[in-house]
Amino acid sequence: MTNPQNESNNPAIEHQLTRTEEIASSTPADGFSSAATFVDASDNHHRNAEEPDAKATVTLHTESNIDNPTSQPLVTTGDDPYYTEGWRNPGWLAGGSLFLVTTGTFGMMMSWGTFQPVYLEKVYPGQTDAFHIAFVGTIGHALSSSLGIPLSLVINKIGHRNTLAIGAVLCRLGLFLASIATQLWQTFITHGFIFGLGASFCFSASFMLPSQWFVRQRALVNGLANTGAAVGGLCFSPLSEYLMQTLGYRNALRVLGAILFGLFALATVLVRVRYPPSSSSSDKQQRDNNNYGSISTRASSSPLLSIPFALSMAFSLLAPFGYIVPFHFMPTYAMVELGCSPSVASTMVSVGMAANIVCRIALGFIGDRLGQINTLFIATFVSAIFTTTMWQNAHTLATYAAYVFLIGLTSGAYFGLIPSVLARIVGMKQYLYISGSMAWMFMAIGTLLGTPFFGRLAEISWTCAIQFAGATSLAAAACMFAIRFLLDKRLLSKL
Repeated sequence: MTNPQNESNNPAIEHQLTRTEEIASSTPADGFSSAATFVDASDNHHRNAEEPDAKATVTLHTESNIDNPTSQPLVTTGDDPYYTEGWRNPGWLAGGSLFLVTTGTFGMMMSWGTFQPVYLEKVYPGQTDAFHIAFVGTIGHALSSSLGIPLSLVINKIGHRNTLAIGAVLCRLGLFLASIATQLWQTFITHGFIFGLGASFCFSASFMLPSQWFVRQRALVNGLANTGAAVGGLCFSPLSEYLMQTLGYRNALRVLGAILFGLFALATVLVRVRYPPSSSSSDKQQRDNNNYGSISTRASSSPLLSIPFALSMAFSLLAPFGYIVPFHFMPTYAMVELGCSPSVASTMVSVGMAANIVCRIALGFIGDRLGQINTLFIATFVSAIFTTTMWQNAHTLATYAAYVFLIGLTSGAYFGLIPSVLARIVGMKQYLYISGSMAWMFMAIGTLLGTPFFGRLAEISWTCAIQFAGATSLAAAACMFAIRFLLDKRLLSKL
């Protein structure tokens, strides 16, 4: 509507919303139609901005709030970010922030395979073994995604941007202290714990923000934002190898710490929050949040107590065995079993990460069209088949390189798709952050246990280790398959 008080100087554009379809009896768990359509006469808006009678028509296909069957249809106006999912949506900045965070955190952690042989053979020879030194890398990886629940209290107190800034400082500090460590326990604390704690601050402050801003393109945007992990792995693994060969591992850690600090500082600037923490929200924002896709507060109907949510947590626990483990052991397998040089071995990680970039973007795009749960099940199942068959028979560099490419093309789907899957299960608002934090906590447990356990099995037999990784991936795919049919038993439905 136009504002009578400002009409003479700043005529507003009236947006007429036309409901074009009836409320469906069964809706997605995020409370939105999966194919909302917006028709905005933007050209007329620009041409007639000075005409008091100018109008822009918006057609909105919408559905009722699933959490309140008697509620009115959700109304989306030009003042709401859901009004457009185009380039003007501030959520793209939130996606850019997450991209930089995942580039730095996961890039550094995925390059652990280049540091492990150095620590084991040159820095602490005879003081440890592959099983124990692997915990340095997995501690950082586990902490980065396991502290979401306690850090939610920090975010509620100081906000997302300040939380991310603290993480940037901690990551830089951890790697610098690791560069001057002289004992194994010091490396565990610095390269493992302090860096992992900083990564957790950064990741927890940014990982669910893009999902707040998008509906139709949620999986694609999350996929694009999470390609940072693949880009980071593609860049950081060979960069770490190069820096260690030219500057030594101590100076390499210092340079990498400075690079991470720059990435996270820029990510801090780009943070955009649709739903601010409860302690810092205005009364109006609280009222909007309570009326916009909220979940029933009754414990008996909480989606966190549902079977699909429990299965999603089981999936989160098992999925890292089929993704993190192959990438962590790519350099080791290439050098030990295939006799490759360290540079060629680190290149295997880069090949897998390059394929993973395509994976996250393509599967996000496909997920918005075929359904995120359908896409995640298929990708996880296919990656499990690749592990149990191709890796098992990868006795030449060419065969192993093909496996690395294919596993990168399929195994990283859960990074970009799990936020969209959780939004389907628990809704957009009340439980979205807590569900995401729980999912990443279970992923952290799988990461923490997966790499050392796989390493111990590999000491006995590579066949045992490889088949174990493949079996856990198959179990993860089975969990997603069960979620799919618990939510909708129709065979060809988009879910």
